[in-house]
Amino acid sequence: MDISLRSRPSQAPRKAQRSPTTKLAKPGAGVTPRERGKNRIDDKIKKRMSTRYADISSPTQLSGVPPMPSLMGLIPAGERAAIGGREGEEDVRDRTGTKDDVKAVSDDKRLLSDENFDPAAYLKLKLANSTESELKTLQSSLRSAVDDTSAELQRSVFKNYAEFVLISKEISVLENEMLELKDLLSDYKSMPSTLHIPDPTSTSSSLMSTYKRSSVADLRVLYFNQMQALHASIEGASKFVPTMPGRHVVGEIENVFSLNAATYKVTGKVKFVILDDAVLVAKRRRRAANAGADGGGSTVNEGKLVAEKCWLLNEMLVLDTKDTPSMTNVFKIKHNKETHVYRTESPADKKGLLAQFRQVAEELSQKKRKEREGEHERRKSMWQGAGGVSTGIGGRNSPVPPVPDWMAELAKRGGDIPGIAVDAKEKAERDTRWVGEWSDDLTIAIALKEWGKAVDLVEKGQAKVGVIPLLSTKLSHLTGQLITSLLASLALSSVRKSTVVAHISLLNRLKAGAAARSTFLEMRTGVIHALTRKIRFEGHIGTFIGELAVVYFTGIKHTADWYLASFKENEVASSFITWTKDRIEEYAEIFRKQVYSNEVDTKIVEEAIHITQTQSKKLLQEYGLDFRYLLDDILLEHQKEQSKFSSAFSFQEHPKPPKL
Repeated sequence: MDISLRSRPSQAPRKAQRSPTTKLAKPGAGVTPRERGKNRIDDKIKKRMSTRYADISSPTQLSGVPPMPSLMGLIPAGERAAIGGREGEEDVRDRTGTKDDVKAVSDDKRLLSDENFDPAAYLKLKLANSTESELKTLQSSLRSAVDDTSAELQRSVFKNYAEFVLISKEISVLENEMLELKDLLSDYKSMPSTLHIPDPTSTSSSLMSTYKRSSVADLRVLYFNQMQALHASIEGASKFVPTMPGRHVVGEIENVFSLNAATYKVTGKVKFVILDDAVLVAKRRRRAANAGADGGGSTVNEGKLVAEKCWLLNEMLVLDTKDTPSMTNVFKIKHNKETHVYRTESPADKKGLLAQFRQVAEELSQKKRKEREGEHERRKSMWQGAGGVSTGIGGRNSPVPPVPDWMAELAKRGGDIPGIAVDAKEKAERDTRWVGEWSDDLTIAIALKEWGKAVDLVEKGQAKVGVIPLLSTKLSHLTGQLITSLLASLALSSVRKSTVVAHISLLNRLKAGAAARSTFLEMRTGVIHALTRKIRFEGHIGTFIGELAVVYFTGIKHTADWYLASFKENEVASSFITWTKDRIEEYAEIFRKQVYSNEVDTKIVEEAIHITQTQSKKLLQEYGLDFRYLLDDILLEHQKEQSKFSSAFSFQEHPKPPKL
């Protein structure tokens, strides 16, 4: 059968003819290389053409996509070398472009980090010949640079936070020290004018040598000049603070508002002058013209300063007042029973004024303490020969005759011997200062409830009252105040045994034992009554009587324990016996009201009496308090009638003793 080469045979005959051809081949020959390569290329082309791809509009971050297979098997050997050469050139160009991009980015970062960076010139350079893709690249690079810079700054802050805090604190401390140094330098510059000496920075050393001073003499002159200037500037100041050795001006502050103590309304402006031992308050006198223009009610002060008030530092008390929304920078000054209210313009003025008050008061107290110690040593050294010492005044080898015993005793008590000690004026001033300090210490001790210290001060004042007559008035007043405070503390129902014993011992030292006994017994009576009111009556008389007996008899037992621990004298036991009798009578009255009634059973009455006797034996008799003789009479129903008949006394019941 002839087959034309122009016509394509059908598939079925071709398959039928292939198999015999293959079968007729020589054994072991296989498929030729040309047919094997052709079949492999056909299969790959069919597989590639049958593969479908998704329509992807933009790059995505996909994972798991297989790499594109190489087409080197589909290209003949002659063309493979040419394609390989072109791909190598493209790879070289890609690597070169990537290196150029990295270099451009690093150049941009170096330009952005330059101290002399010019944004306008940079943008002009980048936007001159840039395409849209280059602009987008520039935008992304700038954003990445911003993100990198912020992240680097955050890491730097986190890393150096502790150092930042430490440096900021050091800077604040250094700033405060520089301000203090500035103030000190300003004070140093003004010191020559204050001391009335030439400026050492503008005069020669030969001229300054003439102004080398003796500190004591020049200080006296300086203080004297200060007081004279104060008397000249403030009218009436010489009356309140006359010139005295050592008195000088510590500080001054103006524009302080004086307020009404009741309404807190401004009454005028005053000036505070703080001296080493006193405080002077001066007020400006109103001018007649201002008074007429304002209708006599103006608070504008334009006249001369006039001394208004003056207080000694040891007789006044400065109180700081807490600021409120309606009133700020207010402080009070208490002197005796008067209270004066003032207000400053700023918190700094108030703080400085209170600090000056505190500093001057501390310096004054130290000065007084040194004076007292010096006076004590002087007297001790003066009178140490009074007891027979061989040296000193009154000794055997001394030309001065020995001091009499009554004078030595007077010296030991702290008195002044006429003709030997200081004069009467100095003694009066010294006594006044001592009384003021003593009263302040005692008042503070009472306010802080330091009872032991307060009683010691009272005893010290009682020892001095014979030498210091001025002390008697304050001693009686403060002693009464201390006794009242102690009694108020003793009257509290929450006090314990140790506190009661301590308070009563202090009151005995103050000779207030009778008031202490009555207050203590009244307090115990109140405790028993309070516990009695807490007892609930639920219908059973025996239970109620048992609880009532426990409350009363336990209270009597504890009161006896506390009373005997506080009062050691046997003479005061009668007060406790009287109090105990009253409490038992109260118990008996409550007992009769609860037990005896019209329809009461005899067994209930006997049970209540038995409970009372049992509790009395358990709580009182075992501790030495036997009141059976009293309970047997007052627990009866008709005790009052029996007591009336038994109270009658007759001589016939008592026979006369036989005559001897």
